[in-house]
Amino acid sequence: MVPVLIAAALVGLTLAGSGYWTLWQSRVAASDNILPPALVTFPERRPLAEFILVDDEKGVFDLKSLESRWSFIFFGFMYCPDICPTTLYDLTHVKREIIARGIGEADIQFVFISVDPARDKAAQIQRYVQYFDPTFLGATGSIGQLTNLTRQLGAPFRAEPETADNVYEVTHSSAIYIVDPLGQYTGIISPPFVAADLAAQFSELYRAPATSTLAQRQ
Repeated sequence: MVPVLIAAALVGLTLAGSGYWTLWQSRVAASDNILPPALVTFPERRPLAEFILVDDEKGVFDLKSLESRWSFIFFGFMYCPDICPTTLYDLTHVKREIIARGIGEADIQFVFISVDPARDKAAQIQRYVQYFDPTFLGATGSIGQLTNLTRQLGAPFRAEPETADNVYEVTHSSAIYIVDPLGQYTGIISPPFVAADLAAQFSELYRAPATSTLAQRQ
């Protein structure tokens, strides 16, 4: 099981380090059009309702887990052959660029949430995400628990029909969802992910005053 998952991660890293990554970068560099910013923030931040998941250490992962730091949330699954490992690889570079801009590592966290709870177990998720970065967090939950959170963020997912016994794809969002230290949904990052650009945009968001007029959490 684990060797298969590591192999999938390696395939993603290979794609990210070669043509797939190069294609993304070249499209950005070669385009004469002005692209919209990758990180789009909302006019007002949206407080998240309570939710409960299980983290990669079999503890509770809930709304409090998103407080006191900025969270970058990505939904995927461990059997994903390309988008998931490539995105996690990209996020390692985003994290490095953000820290290079003077933002403390303790002020940010990167969370991979599996939307394939039938196959992805907590201990496996931990090994999977820490292959990319030892500080990355993983979580999952029942379909109902996951849907409670994904609906709030606008991140639908769906398991496709099996092509063989326990073999199927999971359709999910490729975006990154940003939650502020008060547990408020603040913005969304759409691919392609150019680390330096994202770090610059996030740095502005990090240092700007909160725009939400909603009550602060006690």
